[in-house]
Amino acid sequence: MQEIITPVKEKIIEKEEGEPTILGEYEHWKNVPPNIKIKKPLSIEEIAQQEGCETSVLEADIKSKVGKFAAAMKEECSYPSEEYADLVDSLYNLYSQAKNSEAIKENPWLENFQSFEVFADHFCPEATPHSRSFMKRNIQAFVEKIVNDGKLITCHPRAWYGVDKAGVRETYNNKCDWVLLPDEYYREGFSEFTDKSVVAEVVELVNSKYRYSDFSHATGSAALPGIEKNGAILSAREAKKAGLPVRTGEHVSYLNSSNDIPVTGGRDGLSSIYACKDGVEYGYHHLNWFDEYPVAFGINQKKQEDFLRQSGFNYEFIIGEGSPILTVDLGSEGVIIGNKAPLANVEIVYCWKKYQKEMEAWMQKNCPQAKFVSLEADKVLRTHGHDINRLALEEKISVEDAWKKLLAKA
Repeated sequence: MQEIITPVKEKIIEKEEGEPTILGEYEHWKNVPPNIKIKKPLSIEEIAQQEGCETSVLEADIKSKVGKFAAAMKEECSYPSEEYADLVDSLYNLYSQAKNSEAIKENPWLENFQSFEVFADHFCPEATPHSRSFMKRNIQAFVEKIVNDGKLITCHPRAWYGVDKAGVRETYNNKCDWVLLPDEYYREGFSEFTDKSVVAEVVELVNSKYRYSDFSHATGSAALPGIEKNGAILSAREAKKAGLPVRTGEHVSYLNSSNDIPVTGGRDGLSSIYACKDGVEYGYHHLNWFDEYPVAFGINQKKQEDFLRQSGFNYEFIIGEGSPILTVDLGSEGVIIGNKAPLANVEIVYCWKKYQKEMEAWMQKNCPQAKFVSLEADKVLRTHGHDINRLALEEKISVEDAWKKLLAKA
């Protein structure tokens, strides 16, 4: 396992005369509130108004616009565009309305917002797998940036998606006790905030000398039922053999099925589980719909390789004196770690802090030996740990006490 906390050494950071300290800069900026515009949920009438039509024809209007959206995504090969953010915003509000039985009674067509596949089959049945893949990419960007279920928010004039030229961030998430995170770029208009509970978790992680696992496999909440059923993370090919829908690496699978360009594993799906060895990263999966969230598994390398060796799995290459290759580092593509990873080999499970209780209940049932770590706490440690370490050195305190200072000043 890899430690991501740099110990503080007994030395003094020399500062030029007049140069502000990290804590001094923090004190100056901490009372500046996050530059956020809170978005309010819309009624059916307000959704129709936003789309420029009457409520009576809203379904037809949405169907027409979704059809054009799907057609545009047929040729899309880049990351999501803000061009469709307003339409996705209406889809999100219609999804929210679909939770209301009274709204469904008055507008039965809202039942088509229960899942992406049901939605797509109704509103754009001719959409290709490629189109659906990139529609999902736009939905995922909206969930991450605008719905903002993750308890992290970034404000910057040059930030991508959901931030206007003045650096105002639009979000539906207004239930956080925001804490400014230390950073060296305040004067350039950059600021990042997280919830107070995330900083408290970071203090606990530092105190327990948290280390990320040798391998980290990223997926989404849609994969959890299949993982639970099999007691293991499966490659796409193994999942198909087990009669399960492919939930991992599905972006690659969708693209492959639409244009006949062969990818690793071909039409039978990817034959290996892909992981990262440098901490928690996003994988190829989608957040298919507005109610899904990212999940990652920290996997112990020794346990995984012992399992592969005992099961007779290897990558059919020989090195040295005939030792089988059990895992392969593909560089920027990640590490392939076999076709199956039992939950017994999992030592950390990550997801957004909002879903901590649900995830901990799932873990207690399926991998009680694992520890929960929120994706936000892990990211805060990685992206702001350097500044906290500098703060600790400047103030001659421990890293843990440096993080505690943020809580004390929140």
